[in-house]
Amino acid sequence: MRTLALLVFIGGAAAVAIFLARQPTVADGRVMEADLLEQLRQHGVTGMDCDRTIPIGRGGAVFTCMATLDSGATQTVEYTMDRAGGLSASLKSSTDGTHNRIPSHGDPWAN
Repeated sequence: MRTLALLVFIGGAAAVAIFLARQPTVADGRVMEADLLEQLRQHGVTGMDCDRTIPIGRGGAVFTCMATLDSGATQTVEYTMDRAGGLSASLKSSTDGTHNRIPSHGDPWAN
């Protein structure tokens, strides 16, 4: 009887382990935002808004972020994460900045 109970326990534990191993890992987009913002701040990025949940499968992950630049421009970027955690970026769209420009004068030295 003990042997049967032990075999049932081992089989149940194996079934649960296989089920959990097949489920994708889900990363929190706010963590990715913070990491990317820290890396890109030196390039003029002042804000980052990524997908809230990022499912990570066996092949990696694909997610979208919108970066706000210090000029007010925005860029929508699609990131691809490989199995090792490396990121590659692809620009999907962008908008112009909204800063008010100083109007030009007739004097070229005053610009």
